[in-house]
Amino acid sequence: MPWLGCPPEGNCRSTNSELHPIKCTITSFLIPEHCTFETVNMNSNIDNSMQMSDESKVQVVCTLPDEHNVNSTNTGDIAVVLRTKAIPERTRLVRGKSDPGSLAPVPPVRKKKRKTATMSRNFDLLNLKSLNEPTFHLSDLRLPDHLREDVERLVKGVPLVKVRDSGKQYPRNFKLTGDLMELQYTDSKKWIKRGDCNYELSDIKEIRPGWKTDVFQSATNTEKNRLKLKEGCCFSLVLGAKHKTLDLVTSSEEQRDTWVKVLSTLVKRQKYSALRKQHLKWVIDNFKQADINHDGALNFEEVMKVLHQMNITMDSRLARKIFEEADVKKRKNKQAEDSLDPEEFYHFYQLLRQRPEVKEILKKYSADDDDDFLDLEDLQNFLKDAQKVNASLDECKQVIEKFEPLAENRENEVLSADGLTLFLLSPAQNIFNPECSVVYHDMTRPITEYFIDSSHNTYLMLDQLRGPSSTEAYIRALLKGCRCVELDIWDGANNEPVIFHGHTLTSKILFKDAIIACKSYAFKSSQFPVILSLENHCSVEQQRVVSKHLREILGDMLATIELNDSVTEMPSPRKLRGRIIVKGKCLAVTDCNADNLDNGEVSDEDEAAEIVDEIVQQEVTTKATNVQKIAASESVSHQRTLPVAKKLKLAKELSDLVMLKSVHFSDFATSKMKHKCYEMSSFVEKKTSKLIGQDPAGFVSHNQKHLSRIYPNGMRTDSSNYDPIDPLNCGCQIVALNYQTSGKPMQLYKGKFLDNGGCGYILKPKALRDPTLNFNPNDPTTFGCKPKSLNIKVISGQRLPKPGGAGEVIDPYVCVSVHGVPSDTMKWKTRIIDNNGFNPLWNETFTTRIHMPELAVIQFVVKDYDQRSKNDFIGQYTLPLTCMTEGFRHLFLTDNDGESLSVAALFVHVSIATES
Repeated sequence: MPWLGCPPEGNCRSTNSELHPIKCTITSFLIPEHCTFETVNMNSNIDNSMQMSDESKVQVVCTLPDEHNVNSTNTGDIAVVLRTKAIPERTRLVRGKSDPGSLAPVPPVRKKKRKTATMSRNFDLLNLKSLNEPTFHLSDLRLPDHLREDVERLVKGVPLVKVRDSGKQYPRNFKLTGDLMELQYTDSKKWIKRGDCNYELSDIKEIRPGWKTDVFQSATNTEKNRLKLKEGCCFSLVLGAKHKTLDLVTSSEEQRDTWVKVLSTLVKRQKYSALRKQHLKWVIDNFKQADINHDGALNFEEVMKVLHQMNITMDSRLARKIFEEADVKKRKNKQAEDSLDPEEFYHFYQLLRQRPEVKEILKKYSADDDDDFLDLEDLQNFLKDAQKVNASLDECKQVIEKFEPLAENRENEVLSADGLTLFLLSPAQNIFNPECSVVYHDMTRPITEYFIDSSHNTYLMLDQLRGPSSTEAYIRALLKGCRCVELDIWDGANNEPVIFHGHTLTSKILFKDAIIACKSYAFKSSQFPVILSLENHCSVEQQRVVSKHLREILGDMLATIELNDSVTEMPSPRKLRGRIIVKGKCLAVTDCNADNLDNGEVSDEDEAAEIVDEIVQQEVTTKATNVQKIAASESVSHQRTLPVAKKLKLAKELSDLVMLKSVHFSDFATSKMKHKCYEMSSFVEKKTSKLIGQDPAGFVSHNQKHLSRIYPNGMRTDSSNYDPIDPLNCGCQIVALNYQTSGKPMQLYKGKFLDNGGCGYILKPKALRDPTLNFNPNDPTTFGCKPKSLNIKVISGQRLPKPGGAGEVIDPYVCVSVHGVPSDTMKWKTRIIDNNGFNPLWNETFTTRIHMPELAVIQFVVKDYDQRSKNDFIGQYTLPLTCMTEGFRHLFLTDNDGESLSVAALFVHVSIATES
């Protein structure tokens, strides 16, 4: 962070990246947070080495020696030094309460109706880091005193041991970079020159002390390694969207605790400041990539290459004009090099990113046509008419105070185009309604009345046949809000049950390790209950081990109720907060009451065996003749009855822990007549589609009393997913998807579960809960609600990335689709914008009628048109219609895995009206 102060040796130099002396007239102070301020040639009563608080409200007016002095009420003329490049023109340093500060030219003041509105360069010298000098100044850091010494030590570097899952260990020197933004390591042996490896602290998802990753679990399988890798000295960093781990060993427990404490503090700082700095960081990262010779400057040709890198295509004459406007040095000194330094390049970027569509909004809602700002009344009208928000004048003042970058405008209570842009980019103006980002549904209804975020074969990381199994998969799913996970349990060595996909070559993990992971992460993302869906294939002996692990590891977390005829309604999610529910096979009540019964028999429905059956059926059908097909079909039909007829002995100890009893489904009439509210069935995708096609209303009625679990067809060996919308439309609560697979089905699913604070439980619409309405998703007359008219205008895009981060400038277009009941399903496309991924402008409007708003999910997808091959996916955003806010809104795109694309966004206008 730049600072104000004297040069270390008292010598002022004005080279490109050195200290530059300027003369300042101080009227009040606004210094970067925790910067020191030193003075020389003092003519005032100001303390030397002054420490300014972050609450100080400051303005510093600076002039160069060759400029005329500024008339002001002087508190003293002080010669100071600014660590930055030469300031070639009169400048004013302005800082508001909500932004980190900006150094901008003083524009001419336009007065009208006692208001002052000025345009700002709005670029942030105080946050632009020099590319040629270190930026770590401990005095700049807002750190507790007890951490300061630890941070200094970790910046210098500490030897650690990096561990692989094979148990191999690699000594490395780890340190924090000077700006405290990255973790860096090098080989400990100086003669090995492999370069440095850096991990951005913003990529750290979690810090785990001890042996809490697959790598450590694998590495500590032997007694020798367990003794060598002391658990108290081990910790792991979980990195990026794929949750890869960096597993490290320190020399002592004290050193481990220091690393965990410091990294936890810095990662938290990163998360809080990430949104504020992401645009600046994106620009500077592009500058650094283009600055190949590391001279801290880019000439015009290099800038044109950066534009291509930033997904911008523009006429070279226009680019040259903006380049010359941003090249401040050249304007002041004709002999100066024709290039842009980082600050000038950021100014160049700011000139490029002007938002004409925002200026149009400002012009529309300004009371005077020639005004380029909104006063308090204008802003109040804009919020009411456009954003559908009733705000008082005091609240409008707060908006201006928070988002207007210029002090003059804040003082005169007006909002400029820059301020309006910042306001529209704020989280409160996101398309997702902030009121839906907290739990607001009634959570006291029976658990059968909720959609439950669920995962299929949760332990798998990749495909269904040969992929690895991992406890990390459970952790990842639970952290993403999953509330129902699956465990396929089989007999393992040493009387320890294991989890894997039976009849396949997938790897195995210990059942107890999976339960430990579930206990540790079950309630990190939500306090509402987690369901363990057990598919039990164990012998009675190992079932007792399963029961023992559940009781001992979960303890009081385990939710149990006595399953008998007195249970007529299931508990609510609120009543089950912090509890873990076991779903599985259960002995009949009459059998369980037998005094001498240790185990009994239940049917064994094996999902994994269905894969084998479907593959056999497909191969036989493909190769046989017509006559052989019939015979083969009969043969396969006989084979497929075997798993149903097969019986499994069930230990009473495990049966007693079951709260949701798995039962075989025959038909809706049988279930309605015989099954209790705690009994539930699982339906394969193919069976589900058949039931929805034959009797959707019957399926809805079934799901009003019983839980239904839906899972993918066995032929989806690549772990692909089915469309979850149709089962949800029929009220199926546990629609289980392969969490490890990204793509449209998962995007729709996770978009649906953004609602209700992302807690994993969504109260079903009344139409799906009220048996008197006889809801049928195919019949709008049964919906029991008024249709809504939805109008979406896709206005523009900002900083859309290239597929894979490289290649030609993209030709983007937007797909907007509605997913819900059949009568609501719609899709539109905008026109293609050639060669502009930076700020494409569409201004296209789509209108449709939504008959069942409570089940509608809206998806925005940006694609890159390619005439010769498949159009590339750029980003997407999905949300429920009921969570959309009206007005001018930004939506920030995610990649195919659901991870944020940082600065990439769409700007839209939404209007929703209830039809009479």
